This record gives sequence, C-alpha cells and structure tokens, in this order.
Amino acid sequence: MKKILVLSLFALAVISGSGCGKDSIGTKPMLSFLSYSSDPVIPANGLEVRFQVKDGDGDIENQFWFSPMYDTAPEDTNFTSRQMPNLEAHNGTNLTAEVLLQLDAIDLAGTNNVQKDSLHFLIYIVDNHNNISDTISTPKVEVLYQ
Repeated sequence: MKKILVLSLFALAVISGSGCGKDSIGTKPMLSFLSYSSDPVIPANGLEVRFQVKDGDGDIENQFWFSPMYDTAPEDTNFTSRQMPNLEAHNGTNLTAEVLLQLDAIDLAGTNNVQKDSLHFLIYIVDNHNNISDTISTPKVEVLYQ
C-alpha cells in the first residue's frame, strides 16, 4: 500500500510540474543561431549575427558574450560582451525573441594581425538574474579581406 501511495504522489508531482507553461522553458535562457547578414564576411563591413532567444521569465536583456574563433586553434578563448536589446516589456513572462549581435570591423580583425580564411563564434547569454545559457557555436563562415 505504501508503494502505491509513493508512486501515486510521484506521478502527481510529475503531472502537476509539467502542466505549468512558464516552467516549460525554465529560467535558464536558451540561445540558437539563425543567420549571418552576409556570407562570405568582409570584415571592413562588419557583420550582424541573428539569434533566437527563449527565456521562461523573460529577463534576457543583460549581455551577449562572444568569442570569434578563427581557423587556427587559439591560445585562449577570450570572450567580449555586448549589451542585449531592451526587452523589459516581457519581464516576468515566457519570452521568445529574435535578437541581433552587431559586430564591427574591430571585432573581426583576426588574431595577431594574421588574416584568416574562415571564422565562427562561441556565444552565450546572461540574463538579469545571472542565469547563463549554454555556450553555442555558430557555423563557419568564409572571410574575405579587401
């Protein structure tokens, strides 16, 4: 009898926990790559990287952290941050949005002034409550120097 009671309580907890729409995403922000503004990339023109972000409590307007990765192994992965767009109208609600990361020529300069033929980015986001998304890797894109 005790086993049936324990199993019933467990089943009830699972069912009631999955019924709340806010918890379906959770408080940890989710980030996925959508597109580059150009392919190939011309560093002098800059680059926009488009992402989809999701967050269960809608407070994802803190920061992007990104590191350009070139076609050679770096000595260290140095992340730089950029402010996320202001999405406070959705604070406290389940949010799915498209955001742009605007990169300038200086962000695409390469390493040690050596021109590289391709790059991709490692990127994660931090929300207002310091919840951190998984770090994602964007697809490689060709780089053309002029």
